[in-house]
Amino acid sequence: MRKITAFFFTCIILIGCTSTPKVDMVAEAEAIRNIENQWTVALQNKDIDKVMSIYSPEGVVMKPNNSIYVGFQSIRKQVESDFADTSMLWNTTSTTIDIIEVSASGDIGYARGINRGKMKTLTGIVESSEKWIDIYKKIDGQWKCIVSIWNSNNPLEGK
Repeated sequence: MRKITAFFFTCIILIGCTSTPKVDMVAEAEAIRNIENQWTVALQNKDIDKVMSIYSPEGVVMKPNNSIYVGFQSIRKQVESDFADTSMLWNTTSTTIDIIEVSASGDIGYARGINRGKMKTLTGIVESSEKWIDIYKKIDGQWKCIVSIWNSNNPLEGK
């Protein structure tokens, strides 16, 4: 009887030791929300180093009507080019987050929303609106953006 009791006790301990800890989904989603909010401030201030700190080394950026940018060097060049564009009024950038989801394992997540900003055009200042999705992966305990993709909500010219 002692052997059976010891066996069951050992099984219970082993099961307890091998179970994965529960992920605090709310805390992880809030961590991603915080990154997205920091990203908006970095865009408003044209803070390229802060923007780059959000991406993973193998990050991918997919801009509308553009090439795919892969990795820090490529993404940095793209962000530098964007910030050099004087038609975009970066300080007017705002972000609305529609949803943030985190996987049950707590190592993958995404955020989806709308960005708005103003830009100078030949006809005056217009508002730009874009829908976006950013996919995150936890790398060395930190959320990093592995894919960022967006496209315009504005009507096509001439339509």
